[in-house]
Amino acid sequence: MNKIVAKKQGNHVFYCVFLMMISAVFCTSVFACDKTLKVSVSSDWPPYSSKHGNNYFGLEIQLIELVLKDAGFCWQYVVLPSSSRTFKQLQEGKVDIIPAASFTQQRRKYAEFSLPYRQEMMLLFTHTKNTLPFLGDSQLRGSLLYANLRSNIVAVSRGSVYGQYFANYRNNCPDCVIETNLARERFNLVKRGRVEYAVEDNLTGAYLIQHENFAQHIKPTSVSVYENPVHYMVRPGSLTEKQLQKFNLAIIKNSDIIKQIIADYHQLYHLK
Repeated sequence: MNKIVAKKQGNHVFYCVFLMMISAVFCTSVFACDKTLKVSVSSDWPPYSSKHGNNYFGLEIQLIELVLKDAGFCWQYVVLPSSSRTFKQLQEGKVDIIPAASFTQQRRKYAEFSLPYRQEMMLLFTHTKNTLPFLGDSQLRGSLLYANLRSNIVAVSRGSVYGQYFANYRNNCPDCVIETNLARERFNLVKRGRVEYAVEDNLTGAYLIQHENFAQHIKPTSVSVYENPVHYMVRPGSLTEKQLQKFNLAIIKNSDIIKQIIADYHQLYHLK
């Protein structure tokens, strides 16, 4: 009888210890972060964001996780195919954070913006056979740039913005601009001679030329189409004013680390 009681007591002790362990894990997960935010990502935007198995890698992944951890937030990634789709999902409340967003007054109508955290440079890429002189002019800007483009076709990212001069060029020649979801698609259009130019982030362009079958066909030009700081877009209501302050403070506190991560990627892909 005593053995049976002892056995029951032993089982009871084990059960209690097990519950305590579960409780500890539960409490840790609950109190480790203020809340979980839904962050939009691309599964095919190297070297900024890529998915391998169930894990995400890349420059933007490193930066957003650094900032969110410091600010005390957890995250859940939401994979979306294009910028335009991402903005729509944010307006519908299905996404809380959009990385690498340019500020515009139109976007400000439906989103908050964090402090800027890195600089974006959008270059003009073309076929290696294109030797027009203006492509080597790093000072070419504004209306003079688009006068040189004439009525050539330019591939751009769907839903992205490239400044007022590009908007004017697009309005004056709507058939001169086509949109795609992926940088790889834009480069393939240039490679096949379907378009003359592609506007692309300088780091993404360097990655594709060095790691995919574009080195013999695509080259960066010296022409910068658009340079501007990028922010995190934040869905209104997803963060309180105090939480948004913590988020911005995390960007400030980690600014040196952010700069170093970006510098490491630039060095890896031989960019200045």
